[in-house]
Amino acid sequence: MMSLCILGHEKTGSNLKLLEEAKKRFGSVFFVPIESIGVGLNSDFSISYRNSDLLKFDAILPRVPRKYHSYAYQLLSLFPSKTFMPVPPIAFLLASERFFLLTVLRKRDVDTLHLHLARSVRAATSILETVEFPVVLRVPSQKTGVTVKSRTEAKSIIEALGSLEQPVLIEDRVRDLVSAYVASPDVIASVKKSTKEQDVIFSPGKLKAHNLSVEAKQLALKAAAAIDTQIVRVDMSLKGEPKVVNIELNPELQAASSVTKVNIARKTIECMHENYRRHQEKPMLVKFFEDAKSVMKDVLRGK
Repeated sequence: MMSLCILGHEKTGSNLKLLEEAKKRFGSVFFVPIESIGVGLNSDFSISYRNSDLLKFDAILPRVPRKYHSYAYQLLSLFPSKTFMPVPPIAFLLASERFFLLTVLRKRDVDTLHLHLARSVRAATSILETVEFPVVLRVPSQKTGVTVKSRTEAKSIIEALGSLEQPVLIEDRVRDLVSAYVASPDVIASVKKSTKEQDVIFSPGKLKAHNLSVEAKQLALKAAAAIDTQIVRVDMSLKGEPKVVNIELNPELQAASSVTKVNIARKTIECMHENYRRHQEKPMLVKFFEDAKSVMKDVLRGK
């Protein structure tokens, strides 16, 4: 009987839907709030919630908000390697800071939007000489950015941020944002967001169903694979060549399911269950080949 622990912050609509669908596929399913977990380093190592030993679960589905990403990386890294996780610990470390995440994607040959990070007024001013306007200025700790149309306007904002000793992101302005919901090995749904705000990436907006091109689907799957993650939302700009602008490890599912008429929670759990089954089979195959290799060595030695 396969057991699944959904590890989240609270029982949101999306998490409740995942919980409902998981009960149809897994023998036992448990939702655990991440802030209520206890970690023990006594004579025996333990990770527990109330009276439940979380180390006994076969699979963990992390649904962790960004503010808990650092802790999620530390906590999930403590589970045994046999525990199946469609979103591995390293993904939370990479996604905890967006500039670092996109840098890693670039290093792994995934196309991203142009993005610069500066930690001083002098460095930021120098970068402004190389970019094409308009651009978006953003403090990494804040989602909302400011669109500026000229170098003079940008300098005044950067000087104000510099006086507060805040780093600043300088990035291409994105006009068209499409989100692909990945449940490896498929893109199970995709939506396009429209908003009256100038910064479309993190602003609230209206969603509508969108049919991705083969090229955009391949980019979304490549981005997920680059951070070794099976379940993720990949946000892309499709102006010109498709480019990744952000990755969300804990996406909201209900609104996208409504406009696409796709039960994203169900598809996510179905893909996770199938990948978990393959995860179980893989160790047996590895052991088979190791045993076969050992037999061949014995035979060769016999010769």
